[in-house]
Amino acid sequence: MDPSTSNSMSLDLYKAAEDGIIDPFKNYAEPLNLLLTPIKDTILHLYLSTPTQRSTHFVQELLNICPSLLLHTNSNGDTPLHVATTYGHSNIVELFVQQAKTQHPNDLENGVVGATGMLRIINNKKETALHVAARNDHLSIVEVLTNEDPHFLYSGNDSGETPLYLAAERGHLEVVIKILNTCTSVAFAGPNGKTALHAAAMNRHRGVVQEILKNKTSLNNEADENGWTALHYAAYIGSSQVVEELLEYNKYVAYMTDNVRKRTALHLAACKGNRKSMRQIISKCPDCFKLVDDRGWSVFHYAAISRSDDALKIVLQNPSSMYLINGKDVRGNTPLHFLAVLNARPISPFLRPLAKGDPLVQYEHNFFDIYRLCRRSPALKKEILEWIEDLGIGPLGKTIIGKDAFVATYGEASDSKLIVAALVATVTFAAAFTLPGGYKSDGNERDQGSAILSKNSSFIAFVVADAIAMVLSTSSVLIHFMLPLYGYRARFAWLMEYEDMLIVYAIGAMVVAFVTGTFAVLATSLGLAITTCVIGLSFFVFGGYTAKGLQSSIYRFSGISSRN
Repeated sequence: MDPSTSNSMSLDLYKAAEDGIIDPFKNYAEPLNLLLTPIKDTILHLYLSTPTQRSTHFVQELLNICPSLLLHTNSNGDTPLHVATTYGHSNIVELFVQQAKTQHPNDLENGVVGATGMLRIINNKKETALHVAARNDHLSIVEVLTNEDPHFLYSGNDSGETPLYLAAERGHLEVVIKILNTCTSVAFAGPNGKTALHAAAMNRHRGVVQEILKNKTSLNNEADENGWTALHYAAYIGSSQVVEELLEYNKYVAYMTDNVRKRTALHLAACKGNRKSMRQIISKCPDCFKLVDDRGWSVFHYAAISRSDDALKIVLQNPSSMYLINGKDVRGNTPLHFLAVLNARPISPFLRPLAKGDPLVQYEHNFFDIYRLCRRSPALKKEILEWIEDLGIGPLGKTIIGKDAFVATYGEASDSKLIVAALVATVTFAAAFTLPGGYKSDGNERDQGSAILSKNSSFIAFVVADAIAMVLSTSSVLIHFMLPLYGYRARFAWLMEYEDMLIVYAIGAMVVAFVTGTFAVLATSLGLAITTCVIGLSFFVFGGYTAKGLQSSIYRFSGISSRN
């Protein structure tokens, strides 16, 4: 449409379009398809852009006046069908399909095509209405669209995602089942060589994995551009249930290696310390235990990298572990070298009962020799660390080597967190020695210097809350102090989150201490005491409201539906 021929929509008409009032449009002199917003939304786009239930009567009347509104696209390339699908208006989608079927010949000359043609229109993101419905889990709309056009092979959007891939990635099981059972030609492909099975496995959707494998078992063997199968991803993120499901259909996929470092799924599970996934793979495919990658790293090397006692236990419980302990990579490094360099304890408690007799003595001797060698040779230690960190360009490399971004993210907030924690600790420490109500300075000698309000219940609550705030804030400071000694590694993310939680609880306890302490000294003026308490406790209302608002903002910004 020529922009010069379109008319800007007035505020009154805009409101009428949003509210579904038909009268202003019945008497409009120009064709309604010329009435546009700055982003080229028509009346239909405006009316349908809300999750609120929409009336088919208003839509039908508009289409009776101007049938070409049905296929008009806005600046994003979205037709009214795209918009109705986005907001889940299944009744409107059904109306659009029927309207497209029943157009008169003179309408066809104006560009109105049949229902299947309308369903296949793509927007600027190369998405059809089915892409949108699958992403947003609108099952009733998926049913309408697939029943109407079951033979069309829907290709990927501009990110390479097909409707099935979008539904599988988000765990929309019923949508996946409907697409698989209705469409005669289903595209399983996704971005970067992944398939819908990869998407389901990466996001722990066991039910979706089952349905896809029932429909196309061969997907279990398909790898993405890095050579990762669905089992690689499931093992890497620690989804033992998905690992079990994939192995049930084909256990030999566990022997497949990626094309980055020739790693098996067991290597990835060990590197992340995912013990349940390791057990699943070893129980189904015990021979996997002895496989090494292109650098000669065994599952023992990867378990050492994880620094997970659970992963090391599983390795050492295997009869082949004694063979792997002394297994060298292409540079001559054994798993013991990795353990020594990565600050492992010289002899973990669980290692002693796993070796018997002379092997234990030999093992201890070897380990301590290696441990001392690595400690006394910084060059060797640096070489091994660089060797370990070079995990390749695949998904594993991006996650582990990408620690710089993780450290930067933590570092941005670390200073402010330390200041807050130290401030709370200082205030609560000072409050413990400037007690509400003061101290006794007269009376018998035994009571002198004790708190005047020591038997007051509000005062007791103050002391307890102040002590809690003091302990929590100082614990947070301690964590903050200890983390640099071990390095800001991603595996310590839980501890950093714990530090944040301690600060939040410490602030809450400090507010409670303020409220109870104030109430204790104002008990004789009950009205003022209650007013002060209400004002003080309003902090929790404000804090809860703020937290909820932040959570909603994050949700909207990220477009989330879920790290491993």
